[in-house]
Order: sequence, then structure tokens, then C-alpha cells
Amino acid sequence: MASSMGRALQPGMSGAQRSVRKGANRIRGAQGPRTVPLLGLKALRKEDAELLKEAESYMSPEEHAELRRLLEENQRLRQVVTTSASQMSAQQLERFTAEYSNLAAAAEQAGLAVDQQLKQQITAPQAASASRSSAASSTGRFEAAAGGSGYGYGRSSVSVLVAEPPSAPPAAASPPSYGASGSGGGGGGSPKGGATAFEVSSRDYAKDMASLSVELDATIDDEEEEAPPRQVPEASTRTQPYAAAASRFEALLSERRPAGATVNGAQAQMLEAREKKAASSSSSAGGVNGAAVNGAAAADEQAAKEAARAAAVAEVEGHRAVDVVAGREHWMIITVPEKPVAGAPLQMYFNRNQSEKLRNRPHIVMQYGFNHWELQPEAGNSLDLFPAPTPKSDVTDFWTCRMQVPEETYELNFILHDKAGAYENNNGMDFTYPVEAGIDYDTWVDTAAERIVAKELARREAEAKAAEEERKAAEAAMEEQAKEFGERKAAELKNNLGSLQEGGTAALLRNGVPVYKVTPALPVAGGKAVVQYNRRGGSFHAFPIPEGESVKLLYGFNGWQESGKAAMTRVPVPAKPAAGAEDEEWWEVEVDIPNIAVAMNFVFNYYEHYDNNGKADYKAKVGLPAGTTLEAWAAGLGEQYRVMELAKRRAERAEKEERQRRADEKKKLAQDLVKAVERRKVRHVLYTVPEVVEAGEEVTIYYNPRDTPLNGRQQLYLMGGWNRWTHKRSFGPVAMHPPEAGGEHWQATVMVPKDAYKMDFVFADVAGGDGTYDNRGGFDYHLPVEGSPVRESPLYVAHIAVEMAPIAKVGGLGDVVTALGRAVKDQGHIVEVILPRYEFFLHSPVLQGQLKYETEFDWGGTRIYVTTAVVENLRVFFIEPKNGFFATPTVYGRYDDEVRFDFFCKAALEFLLKTGRQPDILHCHDWSTAHVAQSYWSDYHPYGLHKPRVIFTIHNLNYGQKKIGEAAHACQKFTTVSPTYAYEVGGAPIIAPHGHKFMGIRNGIDPELWSPEENIFLPVKYSSEDVVEGKKAARAALRQRLNLTGWNDKFIVAVVSRLTGQKGVPLIKHAAYRAIERGGQFVLLGSAPDPKVQADFNALAQSMGGQDAAFCFKYDEPLSHLIYAAADMIVVPSMFEPCGLTQMIAMRYGTVPIVRHTGGLRDTVFDVDFDKERAAWELYGSSDWQRDGIDATNGFAFTGTDGGALDYAMNRAIDAWYNDRAWFHSLQRRIMEQDWSWNRPAIDYIELYFSALKA
Repeated sequence: MASSMGRALQPGMSGAQRSVRKGANRIRGAQGPRTVPLLGLKALRKEDAELLKEAESYMSPEEHAELRRLLEENQRLRQVVTTSASQMSAQQLERFTAEYSNLAAAAEQAGLAVDQQLKQQITAPQAASASRSSAASSTGRFEAAAGGSGYGYGRSSVSVLVAEPPSAPPAAASPPSYGASGSGGGGGGSPKGGATAFEVSSRDYAKDMASLSVELDATIDDEEEEAPPRQVPEASTRTQPYAAAASRFEALLSERRPAGATVNGAQAQMLEAREKKAASSSSSAGGVNGAAVNGAAAADEQAAKEAARAAAVAEVEGHRAVDVVAGREHWMIITVPEKPVAGAPLQMYFNRNQSEKLRNRPHIVMQYGFNHWELQPEAGNSLDLFPAPTPKSDVTDFWTCRMQVPEETYELNFILHDKAGAYENNNGMDFTYPVEAGIDYDTWVDTAAERIVAKELARREAEAKAAEEERKAAEAAMEEQAKEFGERKAAELKNNLGSLQEGGTAALLRNGVPVYKVTPALPVAGGKAVVQYNRRGGSFHAFPIPEGESVKLLYGFNGWQESGKAAMTRVPVPAKPAAGAEDEEWWEVEVDIPNIAVAMNFVFNYYEHYDNNGKADYKAKVGLPAGTTLEAWAAGLGEQYRVMELAKRRAERAEKEERQRRADEKKKLAQDLVKAVERRKVRHVLYTVPEVVEAGEEVTIYYNPRDTPLNGRQQLYLMGGWNRWTHKRSFGPVAMHPPEAGGEHWQATVMVPKDAYKMDFVFADVAGGDGTYDNRGGFDYHLPVEGSPVRESPLYVAHIAVEMAPIAKVGGLGDVVTALGRAVKDQGHIVEVILPRYEFFLHSPVLQGQLKYETEFDWGGTRIYVTTAVVENLRVFFIEPKNGFFATPTVYGRYDDEVRFDFFCKAALEFLLKTGRQPDILHCHDWSTAHVAQSYWSDYHPYGLHKPRVIFTIHNLNYGQKKIGEAAHACQKFTTVSPTYAYEVGGAPIIAPHGHKFMGIRNGIDPELWSPEENIFLPVKYSSEDVVEGKKAARAALRQRLNLTGWNDKFIVAVVSRLTGQKGVPLIKHAAYRAIERGGQFVLLGSAPDPKVQADFNALAQSMGGQDAAFCFKYDEPLSHLIYAAADMIVVPSMFEPCGLTQMIAMRYGTVPIVRHTGGLRDTVFDVDFDKERAAWELYGSSDWQRDGIDATNGFAFTGTDGGALDYAMNRAIDAWYNDRAWFHSLQRRIMEQDWSWNRPAIDYIELYFSALKA
């Protein structure tokens, strides 16, 4: 749309259709804009005019002009107050009357003569005002826009309306003076008669008046015009509708002012809301008269609205187009009625010949909405215009349409276009018309939460209905599939009856000795059968079965379907054994035969021994029930199979839903813990009461400036908004209460809107303008708000990378792209990934059959094809240029990696541009896609791809430093993968100049991908509750796979790593020797890209390999899962480590990490002996681990780079395993329960994304 959706007025109109603000002469009160005429001499009161004329005789021209100005201002202020008072609600009027009376009394005491007529007019009961509805006076105070800064105050004092200066003295030789009866003020003697008086010059009097007067609106000035300017629609011009500046009537609020603090508009509104609530409670308890008055006022107002709507309907239905346009031939737009009426039709006439943009266009369309485009018509927001039955000429060519104006509107917004790109949109500001008989702006804003709640409830109801329909459809499909399954299985049994029963027999003799027998000889489907087994005739004849032990019958039907196991009992030997009984020892068990059975398959088992008929198994025939034909049996069988299959599928679905529910609940608990920890961490600086901010409730902010830029300031202000500063309501500047005696926290209370989901604020030592601000280093303070019906609008994040797990994983970069993308998407945002399409993707099992055509285009001298697929629940786009750049078997390793990756960066941007995508964030990674940052700003941002901001993440500073430096300069924010690594590299020449936008955010792991609770690669699934048993089973499986001895169940030390200098190759070798030396076992999984290093490890494997050491020089992900689960300790001795995932994955499986404290290893592993304080703070936000009883340590650490330093950590870990096995197992349980997922990093990245949008 060509429209900017802004607010403006159409040129060339009159009345409500056209308004120009010269000077500024509007005031705002409870009813929005009111026009105040500029005053000339004739507009003054008679007595003021006489005084002014008399003063000419004794005042200089300058003094006379000043007096005239003050009298005129006094008259305007009088009109303001009387008009405002007449439009206040009963409660507002009562409060205003009391406050005005107090001020008037104070003025009289100061020696100023108060206008008694005005005083009486204000303080007298105002029945008409008292009957006004609360909806029509929702503001209840005058508002003024702040001058300059969005947080700045205007002048803040109060005008007391003075009737007139004291009368001029009688003619005398002494200089003229003015006096007033009363006390106080200035020097002066006692005149005759004993009355006390004071005398001031006209200049002093002018100063006194100036000190008491104030502009009630920034739009009031001293210009005189012959006619009042036309009115501007209030809703179209208000930029600070809710207490964005301080209250102009601060002094009037003195009774509600907290001790020692300033009450501003935001605080006043909150206090007023409390008073309204209290008044409402009182009214409901016994205020019958007040309720009756309010009800009558509401009825009167509703009747007036209905009358206006009826008049509008009559005008629209009865008007003649020719009459409407007569005399308005040069107008561009005419409406009938002249001002739109809420709840009534509106006829709009558009003069095509008065529009340069739409003149002679064959089609005219009106696109419209209401209330600053927030309210859209249910039937669609566009109307076709048709030629109106009016005369046409070079000047006039009217087109027309009719619409219905909704009742809850305060303004109409629209633009016009021709469906072909030509727009008449008021020079990009849209057309805006005020609406009568609807609601006012403040009511619309105040009821936003209710509308959103209704909309959200409707959405949820629709979603629930759709989900129920989807469930019913799935259930119907499941039943149909189960029916088809039953019919198919019954047909298979019927057709394969002979083959299934072939070889079946009721008894078997081997060398004349019976092996088994089945009774009855032909069991019947649905009946029972007794299976007897002669141990001495079978494979178990060589060893006796002790008393208390038993043989097991393993059985199934129709080819081992419906399998089961049963313990057999020994058959007592008869008192007189029959001949040949010495070759018999019988065992027996009774088995239920299912209805589906036509054959029974079985074997016999005793521990690891099996009698399975030489691997051919045993078989017995099963007959049909008596009197049942094969056809009838098959038909019944199909129904049985259907019921069984349906029950199985339902159980699987229920189990899947339950797993998902548990996973969601666990994730929610982890996310809640992250938020709670963050709240505890900042508590010394900031906390709230209540701790969790609730929508629609008050919240008190407590702020300690000691460790902030505002330390030592004498006054602090809180200012903020909602929903990442997008909400129409804002608050502040609020003067904060200073700390109580002995305290450090300043405090301020604000009311949370019902539709707020985020609270945004900053602190300052000024109320606005130049000063010192604490905005959290440019990120601002943000607190989540619970209970809001509004959901945060999702960000659109596009990752541009050359790696992504599991389809193109080389190192940790690929894991981060996938896991971070999923975590941010789980928070409700839109995440997509753009990758090169490598040749090896053709063999990827993940992508097999998934790739779909997306688009194609010419760029860079070649044809580029784009395909798409969903990988790990993320939408991925694959860039495939036909120049062969990515027809490679690996990600890296070609001679021209830099050239082809730069090509990919620009091709990815070209894809976004050509497909009209506008991500909020472009997130590029490492040197390989660093070129995105510079290319975007130089080649794409000016040419249509205008919306994104760029985030760049450094995964390893050792590669491509020139590219990294360019990206650091061009991006809005850039990160590395842990806070400690950010500190270590922050002084690098390519980073230091841009340190203000650099930060470290720890990586995480995907807890679903690395989960011992749901893992197909482990022999036994386990959790923290049964970690000991689970790891024992994993050790046995690993030893069996790697041919290690299981004797004495030794501890296992593992290393899962690339074998490079960065990873500490000498210390890895040292760890292998030390583990064996201390009586344990060592397992290594990884390989070296350097042939020399690989040769060294090959030699190490030959010398150490055997029953206690295993070396696997390859990448094997299934094996890695088993190693993580089986190992008791894992060694990560990196020389430097940006983040490291190995230690976090190991802890997920209950394996204790032994690490060198560098980079991300220091941020994730806390030594059990000397890191208790740091661990409690980082993981649980506890500032005193002993007081709180928290031990969050999770491993063993060292700082040196030699074998002795590693021994310090390894020996402590091994000693703990030997000397206190129970404590070691408790450590394993503890580390499994710690959250190293992306819950916390994802929140940090989301905040970073939002901060980049402001950069």
C-alpha cells in the first residue's frame, strides 16, 4: 500500500474537512479539542475594558501593552475554567470545586482580588455537569504536550483567575499605585481607616499575574486573528495521549502528593482510578441517588446519540447528489453528513478531477478503517467508487460510495487508489475525519484491553473448535485405518492359513524321548491349552534345574504375534513312575489362546539358555471354534483386529500427548526458573512488588542507583511505556520516593494496563531533556507482564549460515544455528535458515524426499535455484547456483572458500529481495557469512530490502579475522558465544573499536536431542532419579561394543573432541595415561585433521589399546550418545574455548566434567571446591550460598596448561569416586538437573534482536 497510515487532513476542505493551526489556540479537556477565540478589546469584560482605557492616562505604552496582554490572558483562562467545569463529571467537578476554592482562598490571602462571579459560578452546584457520563469525561484533567523531549515537562504551575487589579487611586501628587484589601504581600503602609493594604506598581502587578498564570495548552499563544481557526480532529493530532508530560495542574493535586515527591499526570490518573473504584464501591453499597443521576446522564447521552444517528440516516437517504456538490465544485471530498456519525451510514463523494494522481483513472477504490486504522470493517476494508449522478466538467467528476460507520469509533481513516499503483493519500499522511456520536479517543484506548480480550477469546474458541474438528477428523481417519488393518489381517490369515500351520504338531519326540506335548492336541482359538516340556528330552538335559528356579515359556501366535512369557511349574513325579520315566522331567503351564490364533509358536528359556528347536522354534496348530466356518471366523477376526489396532493407536496417541505435556511442563518450569533467577540477580539494583508484574494491577518499582550511572543523584525519575514502547499509554516522568532510613532503594508505583505484556522503562536524574539516564546500556529495562490477553508480535529472524545440524554439521556453529533457531521459535517468533545446497545433501536421510522447489532467478552471472525443506522444525531455504560453487562433498576445504561463501551471502540477500521477504533480523555467523553485514547495507538496504537489522555472531576468532572485522563494523550488534570469551577477545584490534555493541551470550544445548530420557542409542533410558542404574547399563553396553573388560566395573574417563592444538592435544594424552594409572578406563572419540597429530594418536592407541582403553578415530553420533551416558568423567582441557558444548552435553547425561577454566568452560563449569559462591549466583541468583543452602557446583577445574594442572583436577575427581561414591552419585544427579538448554540464551538473543531494531 502506498499509504503511510499516518494522520493528517485533506487539503482544500472547509469546516471539519480542512484545518490549519496557526499559532495555537486549542485546549484539551475532558471532551477533546475546543476552539478558543483570540481576544480583542471588544472581547474583554466591560470592567476590564474600562480599566484598560483608564490606565492609558498613567501607564507607559509598554506597561499598558503588558496590562492588556494580562487582562486578555485572564479572560481566556476564565473561559477555559468555566468551559472545563461545565464538561466535568460529577466526581471531577466536586474535586475541582474544592481545589479551586482552596486556591482562591490562598490568592485572597496573598492580596489578590478573586473574581467572585467566577468563583460563585464554579463553586455553585452544577447539575448539568454532574449528570455527564463518565465516558464523556474520561480524562478529567487538562493535558498538555511536553515541550521538546518525550519525557520533558512543560511549565508546571497553576493559574488563579484574578478579577482585576486594585482600583486606581484618586488623583494626587503622589505617583499612582494600586492597592487591595487583605493581608500579606510586598511593602505598604496602613491607609486611613485602619485597613491594611499593599501597593504595587503596574509592572509588579504584571509580574504577580505572570507568576500565577500558565498556558493550559502549548497551543495557546498571544496572536490575534479575526476569526477562530477551524478545529483539528483530536485523534488525528494527539501524539502523547496519556500523561507523556507532567500534569499542568500539579499544584491542584497537592492533597494527593506523596511526601517529598512530585505527582504527575500518570500518578494522578492512577490515584483517580483508585478514587473512582472507591466511589463505585460506595455507590453500590448505598449510593442510590448517585447511581440514579449517572444512569439518567447515560440515558440522556444515549438518546442524543440515537437522535444523531437517526438524523444521519435521514440525511443520507434523503439527499440529492446534485444539491450536495452545488457550490462545492472545487472540493475534492464531500461527505454526507458533513461530519461522520458513529452507527450510521456515510455517503462519500470524491471529485476525481481535483486529484492530480487519480484524474481520469478508470477505477477508484476507497481503502478505509477507523480509529487510526485499528478498527477494520468485518466485511472488508475496501469499497469501489462509481460515477455519481452529478454534472461533469473540467472541474468536477464526482465518484461516490456508501459505508457504515461502526458505533465504537472516534475517527475515520481512508485513502483512495486505482488498483494499479496510483494513490491519493493526502501526501502520504492519509485522510482522517472526526466521528460524532461515537466514543472519544481515551475511551477507545481505555477499552483496548477489553477488545483484545474478546478478540483473544474468540481466537482461542476458534482454535479450540478447529482443534476439536481436527481431532475428530483424526479419530475418524484412525478408525478407518484400523478397519482397513483388520480386514487386511483377516484376509492374510485366511489366505495364509496353510503356511502358518505348516509343521505344527501337538507333541514332539526326539530320539524316542518326548520333548513337549500340548493338551488338547488341537487347541481351539479363544480357548486354553496346557503346554508341557520335558527338560531331559530337550536342550536342558545336561544340567538340572534347582528347586526354586523355573523354565520359562516364550510364546506367540501366527508367526510370533501377540507374544508373551510364562513361568512353568515342575510336574510332581508319580509315586510309581511308568517305564522310561527316568528320561522325563516335566514342566507345564496353561496358556490362553486368542481368537485370532491359527498357530502357536513357542520356545523354552532358562536364563541365557534357550531350547528353540535348533533355531527353528516349535509350533502347534490351533483349530477354529467348533461349528465355525472359515468365512465366518475370518469376518469376526477382522473386527477383533480392528478393535485391537484402534486401541493400540489410541494408546500410542495418548502416550505421545502425555510425553508432550510433560515436556512442555518441564520446559515451562525451566523458563520460569530462568526468569526468577534473573529477577534475583538484579534485586540489588531493581525489584518489584509484587515480584511478578500482573496486567491491570499496580506495581511498585524499587531501584538502587548505587551501582548505576545515577549513583549519588539527589532526585530520580522513572519513565517508561509498555509492550516494547509500542503501547499508546506511557508513564512518567514519575518522581521517585527517596529511600527510607537505612535503605538504598528509591520507589515509584504505576498502574499496569490490562493489555500490557511487557513493561519498559528507564531511570534518569532529570524529568526530561539533558541529564543522566540509566537505560541498561542501551537495552532499556524490560519486565514481562503476566495475565495479559495480548501476545507479543513475533520477530522474523533469518539465519544466513553455511552450517546447520544435523544436515551440515562440522563444529559447534551448526549446533547453534539449529538449537538457537528452535529456541527462539519456541518463544513465539518466526525463524528461517538460509543455507548453501551442498552436493552431499543428495545423500542426506533427513532431506530425503523433503526438498521442494521454491523459486529461481538469474544473478551473479548464473541461474540460482532455491529449494526448501523443514529441518528440526525450522523452515530452511537452500541456495543452489549453477556455477558449481557448492557441488562439493564437504562444507569447507575448497581452494576458493572465501569467494564462494561471499557469493552465497549476496545470493541469500538477493533471494530475500526478489521474494519480497523483509526479516526483522539477519543473523549471520562467523567469517563464512560475515559478508552479509557489509553487503546488506551497501547493496540491498537502499534498494528495497529496507527493514532488517544485522546481528553477527563470532564462534571462533581464530579464523577469518579480516571478514570478522568488517562485519563488526557494519552490523548493529555482534556477539560471541560466552561472556568469558567476550572478555578474553574484547581487546582485539578488530573488536575493541566496536566494543559498545559487543557482548557474550552463552551457547546452549538442545535438551531433546541430547536426552537420556528419550534416546534410541542407549540400552536403558534414565533420568536424574535413576542415574546410577542408567549409567551402569550404559557402561556395560559401551564395554561390550568397544571390547573393554567389565571386571570390577571401573570408572570411565572419556574425551569427545577434535584432536587439534586448540583442544589441548598434550593434555588429552596425559588424561589417558592418568585414567589408566588410577585404575580406570579411557575412551576417546574424535579425529585429527593434521596427519601428524593423527599419527601420534594412532601410535598411542596401539600402545594403550586393550581391555582398558579404546580409541575411535571417527565421527559417530550414536556412539557419542553412548559414551556420554557411560562415562563417569569427561575431560575438556582446551587451550581456549569460545563456548564448548561437550561439557554441557556430558552434564545432561550425568557425566562429571573436568575442564580447563577458559572461555565458555568457565561460564558453565563451577569447581566443587572453590566455585560455590559463583555457582550459586550464576545458576540460582543467590548472593549467599551458605545462607540459602545452595550447592550448584558441577565439576572439577584447573587453570594451568601442563600435566600437573590437569592432575590437580583429575585426581580430586577420581578420589571422590573412590572415597565417597554416594557423594559422587549425588553430584551426577545434581548436574543432570541443571538447565544448560537455550532457555536463558534465547531470552538474551531476543532482547538483543529488539535492541538492534532500535539501533
